[in-house]
Amino acid sequence: MKFIDENFMLTNEPAKRLYPYAAKMPIFDYHCHLDPKEIYENKPYENIVSIWLAGDHYKWRLMRINGVPERLITGDGANKEKFEAWAKTLSKAFGNALYHWSHLEMQQVFGIDEALTMDNWDVLYDEMNRQITERQLSPRDLIEASHVKFIGTTDHPLDDLEWHQKIAADVAINFTVAPSFRPDEAFVTHAHFSNFVTRLAEKTTKEITDFASFIKAMGERVSYFADNGCRASDHSVSEIVCVTADEAELNDIFTKAMQGEALNQHEEDAWQTEVLTALAGLYKKHGLVAQIHFGARRNTNSKMFKRIGTDSGFDSIGDQTNLAKHLNLFLNHLTLQDKLPKMIFYNLNPAYNRLVANAIQNFQANEEGLVNKLHFGAAWWFGDTESGMLDQMQMLSEEGLLANFLGMLTDSRSFLSYQRHDYFRRILANMIGQWVVDGKVPNDEALLGKLMEDIAFNNANIYFGG
Repeated sequence: MKFIDENFMLTNEPAKRLYPYAAKMPIFDYHCHLDPKEIYENKPYENIVSIWLAGDHYKWRLMRINGVPERLITGDGANKEKFEAWAKTLSKAFGNALYHWSHLEMQQVFGIDEALTMDNWDVLYDEMNRQITERQLSPRDLIEASHVKFIGTTDHPLDDLEWHQKIAADVAINFTVAPSFRPDEAFVTHAHFSNFVTRLAEKTTKEITDFASFIKAMGERVSYFADNGCRASDHSVSEIVCVTADEAELNDIFTKAMQGEALNQHEEDAWQTEVLTALAGLYKKHGLVAQIHFGARRNTNSKMFKRIGTDSGFDSIGDQTNLAKHLNLFLNHLTLQDKLPKMIFYNLNPAYNRLVANAIQNFQANEEGLVNKLHFGAAWWFGDTESGMLDQMQMLSEEGLLANFLGMLTDSRSFLSYQRHDYFRRILANMIGQWVVDGKVPNDEALLGKLMEDIAFNNANIYFGG
C-alpha cells in the first residue's frame, strides 16, 4: 500500500501551495559529518546496509530498544540479518522521526513508496540492492540527486585537508565541500589534551609552553583552514559557561593539564571560557562562523563505551543550572573584547529554547551591517523531530525573526540523510500554511513563497558566503 505521496505531511491547502517553493531550492548543508575522502573517491556501494545502517547511531539506538542483539547492530552479523532486524524495528516505530526519514529515503532515492513491513522486507531488501548494483550508486550520486550545492564537513584542527584540496581541484565535482574547524581536543577536559598539544607543536613547529603560545599555534591552524576554503568552526560543549581568568591562572591550568594533574570545575570552566574567547577572535578575524552545539551528556553507558566507542547511541539530553546567566555573560565577554564573530547556537534541551532564542538577541547590535549576526540554530539531534522543529521555530519566531532563519542542516554521517531537509521543508510549509488558515499571516503566496525559499537555501547561502 502506498504510504509516501506528494502531499506527505502537508495537512492544509496553503501548505500544499507553499511547499513547492522550498522543494525546488538546492541544499546548503552547512554542518555534517560526511567523510571528504568518501566524496572524492566516490566508490560505489555494495549493499543497502552499508548506506543505511553503518555508522547511524540513531538507528542503532532504536534497534537496541527493540531488543536487537549488538551482533546485528554494530557487530559481524550478515547484512540480510541486519536489514531484517532493522525492518522489525522500523515497522514498529510509529511516531518516531526515523519512521518518516527512512520512508522518505526509500521513496526519494529508490522510488519505493510503500511502508517497510515484516511482510515485504526481503523483497525491498533485494530491490534496493538491485538498484545499488545496476545504478552503481555512489556518494556523489546521492549528493547530486538531492541538489546539494554546499557541504560543510567537520574536521580535526591538525588535518592536512588533503581530500578537500583534491575535491576543490576536481572539475567534475559541481558542488562545494568546505572544511570546518572542530578543536574538541583543545579543551583540558578532553582525554587527549596533552597529546594534542604535543602534536600541535610538531605540526606548527612551535614550542608551546603556556596559554599564549598555545593560542598562537591554534591561530596558525585556523589560518590554514581559512586558506583552504573553511567557512565555519564547530564546537561541542556540555554546558555554556563564563568563568574568566587572567593569563597567569591560565598558564597554571595549562601546566597542570600537561602534567596530568586533576583540575577542579573552576579551572575547567575558565579554560573553556578563555580558549573559546581567543578562538572566537580568530574566527572573527578570518570571517568564519562559530557554531556552538551544547547540552549533550555523552557516552553515559560506560560499559558500552568501552566496548564500542563514541558516537554509538549512548548519549543523552543534558541540563544546566544558570544557563541564562552564563550565556549572557559569555556573549558580553566576547563583545567587550571585540571578539564576537558570527555565531550559531544549537541547544539540545528543548526546555531552554525560548531562553536561548531570547538571550542571543541582546547581542545582535553591530556596525558591520550583518543581518542576524547571531542565530538560534535548527533543532538538533534528539530535537530534529516534528515536534522539536516546530517548538524551535515557534520560539524563534516569537523572540526573533523566523524570516532570517538558516533552516535545516544534516548533522549526519550518512549520505542518505539529505531527505531530512525535505522533511524539514514539509514541516515548515505545514506550519506556515496553518498560520494562513488561522488568519495569523496574510494569504499572500508570493510573500510566503519567498519566505520558504529564503529559509530553505538563500539565508544560509548568504550567511556563510556561498
